[in-house]
Amino acid sequence: MILEKLTKILSRIPLHGNIAVILIGSYFSGYAQQAETQGWLFLTHTQKLNQNFDILFDAQTRSADKFDYANTLLLRTALNYNFNSAHSFALGYAYKKDRERIGGIYDYTNENRTYEQYLYTFRISKTEMIVRGRLEQRWVKNESKNFSQRARIFISGQIPIFTDTGFSNGMYAGVQNEIFLNVTNKKNVNKRFFDQNRTFLSLGYRWSKEVDTEIGYMYWYKPESEDTFRRNVIQLQVTTSF
Repeated sequence: MILEKLTKILSRIPLHGNIAVILIGSYFSGYAQQAETQGWLFLTHTQKLNQNFDILFDAQTRSADKFDYANTLLLRTALNYNFNSAHSFALGYAYKKDRERIGGIYDYTNENRTYEQYLYTFRISKTEMIVRGRLEQRWVKNESKNFSQRARIFISGQIPIFTDTGFSNGMYAGVQNEIFLNVTNKKNVNKRFFDQNRTFLSLGYRWSKEVDTEIGYMYWYKPESEDTFRRNVIQLQVTTSF
């Protein structure tokens, strides 16, 4: 009843109301499904080669529901070109391996990706902002190998709480959201244009300009071809740059 009244009120508001109705509908639709709880460890590193070029590297491991066992390994790297301090472009490769335990037997899925990435970094007052666009070419192999392409749109902010004047040390809050869209061959994945959404809220500490650590909560909403999953994720993230 409350949801119906709220939806009617918001639907009267042009554009923003319609967007709100979609978001609220998706949120409550997700909660209608059984939620899973996972843990993620995410390590990300930028190795500076010179003023223009960097090597990017990510390593991520994820747990199954209720932290039962490690079921995902993701390794990702790229060569990044810096146009200036705000704009960069990268070409990269990623490998992902999933395993699912059914009746004591593991079923494996392997995925190889190439990707292109544009990154824009800027500040709003002292808050550090990142906007990222990524296009992935995906080869997923289970019983057969399937190809698809996916676009990812990411925005994040690091908001100083207790830091020094230059935000080179201290505590901060992190907020980010990423939308995934299947742009080609959606029939080979979840048969939907909208692939998934991840929202992450965290509390972090900056030890120096080279090292950040964050721990937080991610709400992961992912529709599949025959079902919709939502996952509550506790993520520990370590970010380094040398």
